[in-house]
Amino acid sequence: MEIASSQRDGVVIVTVTGDVDLLSREELGRGLTDAVTEARRGVEVDLSGVDFLDSSGMSALLSGRRTAEDAGLSFRVVAAGDLVRRVMVLTGVWPLLTGQGNE
Repeated sequence: MEIASSQRDGVVIVTVTGDVDLLSREELGRGLTDAVTEARRGVEVDLSGVDFLDSSGMSALLSGRRTAEDAGLSFRVVAAGDLVRRVMVLTGVWPLLTGQGNE
């Protein structure tokens, strides 16, 4: 897994590529915490380059969301491939992480 970040108008965009699983959960968690620290308005997570997402990866995303909200910032997943999206919809976290319905 690789993480890159950039900023636009006070929002930190975190771009994640590769597999997000038990082995990369802590790295993702650190990346999201860093993003919250740097952001002035919010954090957006681009998962379009993620091929695999397991429950530990979803847990890291939900923890990042909680950390952002505790800091008064927005947090949302702005892109996810079909497989990752399906997993998030089936587990019920899609609306929490994207602000969208299950469509």
